[in-house]
Amino acid sequence: MWAKIEAGNIVTMYNNPVRLKDAEGTVYPASYFTDNTKLATFSVYPVVFKNSIPSKINLYEGGAESFVWNNSKKIVDGTYDYTARSITDVPQVWTQSEIDDGQAPSGTKAGDPKKDKDGNQFIKIGLKTELTAIVKSMQTNLLNQTDKWVTRKSEKGTAIPSSVTTYRDGIRTAHTSMIASIAGAADFDAICALFDATYNDAGEETAPAPLYNFPKEPDGMPQ
Repeated sequence: MWAKIEAGNIVTMYNNPVRLKDAEGTVYPASYFTDNTKLATFSVYPVVFKNSIPSKINLYEGGAESFVWNNSKKIVDGTYDYTARSITDVPQVWTQSEIDDGQAPSGTKAGDPKKDKDGNQFIKIGLKTELTAIVKSMQTNLLNQTDKWVTRKSEKGTAIPSSVTTYRDGIRTAHTSMIASIAGAADFDAICALFDATYNDAGEETAPAPLYNFPKEPDGMPQ
C-alpha cells in the first residue's frame, strides 16, 4: 500500500501499483512501485503499519485503518484500530455526542439507558456470554447426533451401547469444564488464553486449547 502526499497531507491511497503520470503528461509503468526512490519523485510513499491485525480477531471490535504522514521517515504510518471487547455484558447508555447529534429522544441526559420500544435496556453482549452460548450450542449439536439411542431406550427399551454412553458423558464433562473456564476468566488476557494450546520447547503440542475441546467420536461407534 502507498499514499500520495501533497503539502503534508494524504491525497490518494494506492492499494495496488498503477501507472503514474508526471506534470508533462508522460506515463510511467506500474513497476515504479517497486522502487521507492522513483516513487518519491511523484510524492508517493510506502505505507508501513506500526501494528498488526490481532490473531484472535473475533475477540476484538473495530478494525478501521488510519494513516499519518511521517515526514522524518518519508513513509506513511499505518495503524489498525482494534479494541479488545468487554468480557462482561455492557448495558448501553446514551453519550453526550449522540445527544448532540440528535440521536437520542428529547430530554435524554448523558448516561441515560438506551431502551427498546418495550422499555428494556439494550445490552451489548460480552465475550463470556458469547463464548458460553457457543459452547452450549456445540454440546447440544454433538449430543443430538446420538440422541437416537436415548429415544430407542425410552421407547423400545433398547440398551444404549457403552461406547455411546461414554462418548456422551465425555461431551458433558468437557462442556462443564469449558463453562467453568469461561466463568473463571478474570480478564481479557485470560479469555485469550482459552484459545491457546500448550507446547513444549520442541514445539510439540502437549495440551490442546481449553476452549472448544470436545472429545472426538470414537471409532466403531454403532449406527
